[in-house]
Amino acid sequence: MTESTIKDYQNRIISANKEQLLIITYELFVEQVNKSIEVLNYNNKEEFDKYIVKAQKFHRELMNNLDMSYEISSDLLALYIYMNKKLIQSALTYDVEPLEEVIKVANILLEGFRKASVGENSEVLIKNAQKLYAGLTYGKGTLNETIISDESRGFKA
Repeated sequence: MTESTIKDYQNRIISANKEQLLIITYELFVEQVNKSIEVLNYNNKEEFDKYIVKAQKFHRELMNNLDMSYEISSDLLALYIYMNKKLIQSALTYDVEPLEEVIKVANILLEGFRKASVGENSEVLIKNAQKLYAGLTYGKGTLNETIISDESRGFKA
């Protein structure tokens, strides 16, 4: 991940509500699985091991945050267990095919969560975080970005 991408995710996380945080976790999971596929296609097993471990961590986070008080959570858990088996199978055999199945399922779930979160206006999780205003100013031969900060800012989770 580039420094710019990391900064973008940090800014999204700071201003995210719980639905957006779930979507970000899915995006990071899919990104790690895609990287795993990419390096495995080049037969780079060391890099593959690194990316598959990261993908499994994001997957575990998704599984651990299921709220089992909802009926649909048991169906999601079954899908997560299936995906976990495929991740393990790929990690043991260095095969791309199980990861491609994981990507298919993850993309369907990600799209569903994106659509479900469209109307949600739940509270931002990190209180009193620095507000980020997108804006650029032009100078002679330069392009500047300005962040307006608040004196009383600080993280309150």
